[in-house]
Amino acid sequence: MDERPRPVDVSVFRGRRELAIEWSDGHRGVHRWEALRWNCPCAVCQGEMGAPGQLQFVQRLTTDQTTLVDLREIGRYAVQPVWQDGHDTGIYAHDHLRSLCECSACDRTRRVSRPDSPSR
Repeated sequence: MDERPRPVDVSVFRGRRELAIEWSDGHRGVHRWEALRWNCPCAVCQGEMGAPGQLQFVQRLTTDQTTLVDLREIGRYAVQPVWQDGHDTGIYAHDHLRSLCECSACDRTRRVSRPDSPSR
């Protein structure tokens, strides 16, 4: 039996531009849309086969690139955001999504485990 936490409720807050996730272990995660887009796991954004991705060549994302217009559930393992600029190839596995959590508890844990890591 798989004991990894999985989302049980997902809320999209357009005004705050955040995604909130209630996890099966009781954790309540939060994700800013801009942070999600910077962390898009697709080959176009992150690169593949040694070639860099598009996100490595930009300093700033546009409003269209960071405005969430839809969120698709992919099986029982991932979600797929659809961005206003039409980008929709990033599939965020639940484990990856959980690792990106920006809640204060997760942020504190990351700072303690990697005190010298730069933030975007």
